[in-house]
Amino acid sequence: MNMFDEARSLAGMIKMRRLSQSEVAKMLGVSQSYVANKIRLLGLDEELQKRIAESNLSERHARLLLSLDESARSEALDKICEGRLNVKESEALVSFMNTHNLPNKIEKSSRLRAIEIFLKGTKGSVSSLSSIGISATQKVSYHGRKIIVTICLDEG
Repeated sequence: MNMFDEARSLAGMIKMRRLSQSEVAKMLGVSQSYVANKIRLLGLDEELQKRIAESNLSERHARLLLSLDESARSEALDKICEGRLNVKESEALVSFMNTHNLPNKIEKSSRLRAIEIFLKGTKGSVSSLSSIGISATQKVSYHGRKIIVTICLDEG
């Protein structure tokens, strides 16, 4: 029985008997995290499970793949198998693959921060105008991904 067969057995036991992971763990004399980690393996699609089992990779290799987007898992598995990477080397590969997409996330975060600063700036300008007696209001509305800022001035 390989790790995936064991995971399916545990998941089936939980479902059929309506047991919690903790209850199954107590019955088997293992920890709840052991059961949880086995069941997590079922998050890999069947083709990947088959390839992992045929390549005689460890459970730790399989769990590493779970930390990647589904679209990157097959590519990572190819590199692990081709390079005959051990767990430590595979961790480095997966870490690199996960951080490879980081610039896009940082870019999005920077854009959101810039918008926030802009909106605070326009609000400050409206307050400054109001403090010198010019009637000014700011309205911010959101339409999908668009932010509409309307500033109304009453020259009075």
